[in-house]
Amino acid sequence: MVITIDDGYRSAYDIAYPILKKYGFTATLFIYTDYVGVSRNAVSWDQLRKMKADGFEVGSHTLSHVDLTKILEGEDEQHYLARIERELLQSKEILDKELTHNTISVAFPFGRYDPRVLAICERLGYKIGVSVRTGSNPFFSDPLALRRNQVLGSGLKVFIPKLKTFERF
Repeated sequence: MVITIDDGYRSAYDIAYPILKKYGFTATLFIYTDYVGVSRNAVSWDQLRKMKADGFEVGSHTLSHVDLTKILEGEDEQHYLARIERELLQSKEILDKELTHNTISVAFPFGRYDPRVLAICERLGYKIGVSVRTGSNPFFSDPLALRRNQVLGSGLKVFIPKLKTFERF
């Protein structure tokens, strides 16, 4: 099981980080880089560095948290693909520089991806991609199209049964 936290809200640092650390857990934080440090509700680079030093991983959530599968009004295919590549590449470059690591994972904003997005991710060096499609990930799953089960307002009562992946004969 992997714990992931998306977006880059400061609550990841103020609330989740100390609790996870207390119980010996880490998480993967998927950050959209345009949000880092822009308000008191956003995580800072120093906070991300501190969490990384304690074993947390940091992956991309793009530059601006845009739906990677949507072509904007008036945008042709060439400009769309260039914009998506910029979202993925520049986010990776910023994370690599600020955190001195090689960013290999991406969480697709809104969980949306398509074959074009996956091809760009692979070309840019991403090894892991996660959506918000529910379900398990058998060993033969495409590592760029992994599923995640969210714990939202419904809490653990709804989440715990999703952990059951094996059936008795």
